[in-house]
Amino acid sequence: MSETAATRARVLFVDDEPRVLTTMRILFRSRYELFFADGGGSALELLKTQPVDVIVSDQRMPGMSGIELLRAARELNPQAMRILLTGYSDLNAIIGSINEGEIFRFVNKPWSNEDLTATIARAVSAARVTQAAARPDSTPEAGGGPTPGVLVLDDDPQVPPKIQAILGGDFRVFGARTMDDAVGHLEREPIGVVISDTRVQDNPVVALIGTLKQHRPELVSVILTERADAGSAIDLINQGQIYRFITKPIHDSQCKIAVNSALKQHQRLAQSPDLAQRYQVERAPEPAPGAVAGQALLERVKTLRSWVRRWV
Repeated sequence: MSETAATRARVLFVDDEPRVLTTMRILFRSRYELFFADGGGSALELLKTQPVDVIVSDQRMPGMSGIELLRAARELNPQAMRILLTGYSDLNAIIGSINEGEIFRFVNKPWSNEDLTATIARAVSAARVTQAAARPDSTPEAGGGPTPGVLVLDDDPQVPPKIQAILGGDFRVFGARTMDDAVGHLEREPIGVVISDTRVQDNPVVALIGTLKQHRPELVSVILTERADAGSAIDLINQGQIYRFITKPIHDSQCKIAVNSALKQHQRLAQSPDLAQRYQVERAPEPAPGAVAGQALLERVKTLRSWVRRWV
């Protein structure tokens, strides 16, 4: 039995190209209640009166970029899942969308209709499951156990003590220079936030971050790096649902704000497990044949116990 208009999910598509909006109408008119806007301004006016479950926006539009739109839309309709369509690699724009728009997925143009359909379906499902639990502006209640720790994964041994100095004595910061050391800390300590470079010992961390998010969804990841590229940033959001992106050299106030926010997000996820649906990740590619050590590390991640009940 098909859903009625009253129960259908509401999806807003924003693009300045009429042919794209026409394509979206054809693809999704039988699935959802659809709304369309040809630019950021008209989309925001619509959102003032029409709350939606999912917003799908192009990035490159005249007057207002997709990231600017999604940032403003987050204020008007914070529960909506946000998807960005992008046909070019602009690292600053991608970092902005992570830090300010909290994007659920990036979808590269030209897209596959099958992949786009599946992505929007996942976003709709996440929106429906988490609307009651999602309270982005709420302050989590303090738990009775130990404050969750912050794990810093970086080749540079000076980074963890620097972050400890920035955060102050109220925070417990653990340093790791290899992914194996990082997993060891996660096995022993109640970690709430992982701060990591995009590569450690010249190995990308996306598989580790993604596997952590799959098996410990309450963990919140922040990427700290000076050598990011647009492709790795997109992989980290789609496969790892990273929460914030900080560029080196470290700016003290930016770092402290990001980590404080990440810890509050960790507590929200720990207290309301349904919220984890909003941060589902794509399955990361399997390690290359012969990468026995990498596969063994990911298997250890899958067996990590949750520390949530110890401090919530």
